[in-house]
Amino acid sequence: MKRKGIIFFLIIFGFEVFCNEFSKPEFTVGINLGFNLGAYKESTCSVVNQGIAAPKIGLDFGIKSNNFQNIIHLDYAFIKPISNQTKQKLIYKEYDPVSGEPYITECVSFLAMHRINLSYDLQYLIKNSECQLYAGGSFQANAYLQFENYPSITGLLSFGPSVSGNYKLGSRSGINFYGSIPLLGFGVRPPFAGADALFMKYAEEEPLKILTLGNFLSLHNYQALFARVEYLYQINSWCVLNTGLDFEYSRVAVPAERPLFYCTGDIKAGIQFLF
Repeated sequence: MKRKGIIFFLIIFGFEVFCNEFSKPEFTVGINLGFNLGAYKESTCSVVNQGIAAPKIGLDFGIKSNNFQNIIHLDYAFIKPISNQTKQKLIYKEYDPVSGEPYITECVSFLAMHRINLSYDLQYLIKNSECQLYAGGSFQANAYLQFENYPSITGLLSFGPSVSGNYKLGSRSGINFYGSIPLLGFGVRPPFAGADALFMKYAEEEPLKILTLGNFLSLHNYQALFARVEYLYQINSWCVLNTGLDFEYSRVAVPAERPLFYCTGDIKAGIQFLF
């Protein structure tokens, strides 16, 4: 009976220590609006490589507890390229569905690109002073979707190291920074403009089998850098304004002879709420 009492006491004591150690986590929710400035080249479709300026929206969620930090980041950009494809009518060779006879038709291209990024970071505090510094790992899910008469869709999952921090400029202001480099991953990308026969078949019948068409990624066929810098100004105890720049460079060499390049800096402004 005495032993059971000691065990019960240790359980209660341990639970109390755990609650004191991990209680009162800090939550952050933020939204950013901005413009995407950069260039990309998707060589599985007709070659487009030009400057772009497109609207972009981003959402951020953060949880700090003890010395750990969780960061969830989601952003979406819609890009309408300016190229010869979208400036003039294009001539296509079509086939009559009944007779099978070929005929020539004209149409205007509606080429468009959608860029989606979702990342989760788990980091540990390694320096706590005027400049707080966190280091850990980042899991990234990226999609580059280009649509015209035929789609060109690239989907990537990757993992790599990440670092972030905050430098205090005063009692109400500071600078946040973040960077990550994917090292290992897996990606699915059609070998040419439009999905090949197997891709279309799996999409219609067995979507999960699309993963069998993918490739493992590492530095030899996927190089990328993600970075963010923000200036923060705290209005009160629960509201913070921010403005900054996001940067991304990605090169996906799958297939090797028709790579995708994406390089952009995103000017943004937003608001964060603290809980």
